[in-house]
Amino acid sequence: METTQNQQEVQININNLMAKSREVFKTATQNLTSKLNVLIVGKTGVGKSTLINAVFGDKVAEAASGMPVTQEIRKIEVNKNFSIYDTQGLEMEDFKKTYANIENFLEENSHKKADEQIHVVWFCIAEPSRRIEEGEKKLFELLKQKDYTIITVITKANQDKDENNEKFSDKVKSELCINDDRLQRVMALEIEDDDGNIKPLKGVNELTQKTYDILPEASKQAFVREQKYNKNLKYQASLEIINNYSIAAGAVAVTPIPFSDIAILLPTQIAMITHVTCTYGFEINTESITKLATSFAAVAAGGFAVRYVAGSLLKLIPVIGTIAGGTFNATVAASTTKLMGNAYLAYLNDNFSLIYEGDFDLLKNLTDTVIKAYIEKVK
Repeated sequence: METTQNQQEVQININNLMAKSREVFKTATQNLTSKLNVLIVGKTGVGKSTLINAVFGDKVAEAASGMPVTQEIRKIEVNKNFSIYDTQGLEMEDFKKTYANIENFLEENSHKKADEQIHVVWFCIAEPSRRIEEGEKKLFELLKQKDYTIITVITKANQDKDENNEKFSDKVKSELCINDDRLQRVMALEIEDDDGNIKPLKGVNELTQKTYDILPEASKQAFVREQKYNKNLKYQASLEIINNYSIAAGAVAVTPIPFSDIAILLPTQIAMITHVTCTYGFEINTESITKLATSFAAVAAGGFAVRYVAGSLLKLIPVIGTIAGGTFNATVAASTTKLMGNAYLAYLNDNFSLIYEGDFDLLKNLTDTVIKAYIEKVK
């Protein structure tokens, strides 16, 4: 093997690395399967399905999906770790029966395991109605009495003030005895005004942020993962993840390690890439995660290209930089891991919409040139 004073070619047994990667990937994904259960309360026509689709993705609330829990409530099992409970038949006629069924559901739910209980309630009231019915008030009080975490959502929010200059939002806060941090006006559908101008969605980012802020810690991660609208929420959560793994990488290399042993950092970096990828809600397999991690790590670690060679070896070949002295210490390990994570995060963030729309291949578009560009971008 040819080397210079400041450049080394490193060979890593890819079979051993893959075995360790599968172990790390399995552990990381198991730790990322926190569950989320959302109850959405509101009368028919209030805009619950539109709200669900805006926050959690198109077609989540299709009428054909979901199974009845009671006559008034259906369960939409989006995936094995995320369910939405929708009060689809909430009407004020025969309210005693409706109230009793919902009360029974809430009582049964409160005795389930923590990850099967309702974690947050969105209580929806349509702004155009300009009123809160007595039945809605009773249901709201029932939820409060049972200590549910509630955010009141004023849907179809297009005009808060009426002809007397009184705000409907103030009326809601007064009659339900809530503050601004538990109330959000939302327009979850683009509408066209009289002049033909399209009004964008309103209040959805604020709703997702408020929901995140009041959720218990175990459910925060699940909510960030499942919500598809607030890109900044995913980004900020991922920055914290990257920082934590960078600290962990520094701990691994608290005693300086030979550069030839750089592979011992890869499990930590693979776990980081897995965690960030899951936070963005993307599914990816072990091999792909390992390829992503080694590619980013190689370039971030002073500019090393990754090449698979005969004999099941992985070569890291210096192409754009050097590691002085041929050692990795805690500072270099942490900074390299952080650089790698930030570059990958920038790549995800820039292509956020395209990936969700299915028009973008996460791996196919990630060439060495792209990796180097993102490394430079976040330095």
